[in-house]
Amino acid sequence: MPTGAAWNVDDPFKPWARFDKDAIREIPFDWSEWLTDIGSTYASHTIICQTGLECTASVQASGVITATIQKASAATLEGGKKYTVTCRIVAANGEQDDQTLRLQIVEK
Repeated sequence: MPTGAAWNVDDPFKPWARFDKDAIREIPFDWSEWLTDIGSTYASHTIICQTGLECTASVQASGVITATIQKASAATLEGGKKYTVTCRIVAANGEQDDQTLRLQIVEK
């Protein structure tokens, strides 16, 4: 789940935050508890963005994957619409899971 005051987690399975159409944000996905629960370690991850957004970089440290998200270069984002970003992790034991968040497009 993403962390920080920007996130609306009224529905913890559908966290969302406001996102300016010109923003570039580093978004953390914390997998540390999940990795501990399954008794495994990090192996790999993939960031999947809905059309209109792109991930330009992602890194992993201590079970937290931080993805840099921005508007795709040729995209036009629709104001008020929520776009999804999914972080898919694969653990060393082969287990796989997803965390999906939503970014609501606003002009700030």
